Amino acid sequence: MRKVSLLFNPLAGKGKALSVADEIQSLLKELDVETEALIPTDRSQVEGVIKESVDSGIDTLIAVGGDGLINQAVNVLAETDVVLGVIPVGTGNDFARSLGLNSGGLLEQTQKALSPAVKVDLIKCNSNFVTTSVICGFPAAVNLRANELRFPKGSSSYTVATLMELPLMSPAIYRLKLDGKSFEVVAAAVVVANSAYFGGGMKICPDASTSDGLLDVCVIGDVGKFDLLRSFLKVRTGDHVDHPKVSIFKASEIEITGTGIIRGDGEQLGELPAKIQIQRDAINIAGGDNQPPGRG
Repeated sequence: MRKVSLLFNPLAGKGKALSVADEIQSLLKELDVETEALIPTDRSQVEGVIKESVDSGIDTLIAVGGDGLINQAVNVLAETDVVLGVIPVGTGNDFARSLGLNSGGLLEQTQKALSPAVKVDLIKCNSNFVTTSVICGFPAAVNLRANELRFPKGSSSYTVATLMELPLMSPAIYRLKLDGKSFEVVAAAVVVANSAYFGGGMKICPDASTSDGLLDVCVIGDVGKFDLLRSFLKVRTGDHVDHPKVSIFKASEIEITGTGIIRGDGEQLGELPAKIQIQRDAINIAGGDNQPPGRG
């Protein structure tokens, strides 16, 4: 019999994960799947709880939460045979969105979390695995601010955080090395993406794919505050890539040198410099559709 663990983040979606816990467990029973519920009381316990479950011989871990919980899960499950199912109830849900796992109701999402898996690439940033993107510059500051906001919650927190951080924005000098080719840029933002979305559904790299063995690099150059705001208003559809100071590159190995924080999947990864690589087929994701969404 299939051995499945169900991991809940009690804080995800303002407690939504726990509010749907009983319903998900009932649905799984109807689908004739026996599960063990894992409910860590503190985020520092999450990876240890997952490791214990993996050591017990599970086939599938279903994570009920957002990008932060998924990030912790993949840092345990990467390069193992354990399948990760995702039921997205977080703030951004960008990884689930990139794989078509955020659509439908709870029953459909639960069925997807038990479906056959696809192999998905991951980002390796220094020693950390990341599912969606590694960010530095203005979007890193926005992401940090959004996580600190108590109100509003959901994707609107990114809009508020953008407006709060905009007056403080100042482009910085970065040295990039893409597959051995080095160059220097003055940029408001550098984003290294494995998938199209960041910031709660914004298409920062609309053609990025989780299965092509490459990372998309979006560089937003030396723009003023008003121009940057206009560009970010277009990120929702991916039309910002038409701006003359926005450049998109593709590479499998990237080094970023400069100053400032780096974040990935909404989590703090430390400070620059960073060495970033694609990790091919590093994680098995249940029910995933790894085709890039494109623009629009």
